[in-house]
Amino acid sequence: MSQKLVGSNYLPLSVQFMVFLKSHDLANLVDGVVPPPSKTLSDATTNPAYIVWLKKDTCVLSWLLASITEKLISTVYGMQTSKQVWDALHTRFSSPSRSRIALLRRQLQTITQGNRSCSEFMEEAKNLVDQLAAAGKTTDDQDLISFLLEGLQPAFTPFITTFNFACRDKTLSFDDF
Repeated sequence: MSQKLVGSNYLPLSVQFMVFLKSHDLANLVDGVVPPPSKTLSDATTNPAYIVWLKKDTCVLSWLLASITEKLISTVYGMQTSKQVWDALHTRFSSPSRSRIALLRRQLQTITQGNRSCSEFMEEAKNLVDQLAAAGKTTDDQDLISFLLEGLQPAFTPFITTFNFACRDKTLSFDDF
């Protein structure tokens, strides 16, 4: 992974990681579709399929642990399998809890450009919208554009005025904006 998980980048990193796992036929270790094989066979000997599974799972677990920041280690401390870690990260950063959704909405509604470039500002807003979507709450493009216009630096006032005048009778998608 080119970046480590810090929380705000959960959605893009989880997509990247899942694509990587699928490309190596390892996604079933974290998605829960296929349960792990039993540790022993009916004759009480070690199951060779379990040994293979354990090696794959340990590999994926090490990739997951290497992809998170030290601050997040406490979130997954003591977990034994890649699925446990994957689920814990999903619960923490993609949880549809009311408080998380309220926080994301508040961040989106009050986002400001500050010293960032327009593209960085828009990317941050889009990241918040994507996190809301992952939690099951979509954001209308018109609302997103309104939040962006409100958060622009004062130097963009002529642009905002022109935009509002030009678009008073039509709606734009976020991509067109």
